[in-house]
Amino acid sequence: MKQTILSILSVYIFFPVLGQYESSRREVLHYIFPEFILGSVLKKSTEMVNTWLNYNTLTEEMIFYHTGKYLALDELETIDTVFIKQKRFIPVGKVFYEVATNTPISLFIQHKSKLVPPGKNTGFGTSQTSSITNITSVLGPGGAYQLSLPEDYKALPVNTYWVRKRRVYTRIDNLKDIQAMFPEKASLIREFVKENKLRFDKPEDVMRVVSFCNL
Repeated sequence: MKQTILSILSVYIFFPVLGQYESSRREVLHYIFPEFILGSVLKKSTEMVNTWLNYNTLTEEMIFYHTGKYLALDELETIDTVFIKQKRFIPVGKVFYEVATNTPISLFIQHKSKLVPPGKNTGFGTSQTSSITNITSVLGPGGAYQLSLPEDYKALPVNTYWVRKRRVYTRIDNLKDIQAMFPEKASLIREFVKENKLRFDKPEDVMRVVSFCNL
């Protein structure tokens, strides 16, 4: 269930409730962080609100903890930035992107995952079935917000990378896409990736490449 940030966060004093959350901490698999973390929501009005936050990669929603419930931030158009640990997230449309590099031409990560059901034993090992598109049919209404998935279900990361140049977001799926964004450095980028053995499926490696491109 979604709740508006104005109706809950703006009137809620978070610190008296923080102690209640301590006892409910547990590892989670379909969120960016392994537990809910005290973070901050900066609104465009310059108001700053603190609460327990985490980002759900199945539903692509910023979830906050409130009086024993996990709820999604709404009215994203009123939000400037969400801060969790050293990470920053900005709303883009109906989801949040992580600001991955602090560079003139910046890298953003759209964190998302797909729900994969348990594999079936074929007699020759385990066969993994395709991902589930209707999450509600398996987890029930609001089930994706819970901290645990059904037994043997997995959340498989399927992140998308975006580069913002002149306020325009361009999706990048491989090294050639990055070279196309920086054509004057195409050969240098190829050498940098080869020398450092960087891989496009590792966010930290993609961050290194984009940072290098901005030098």
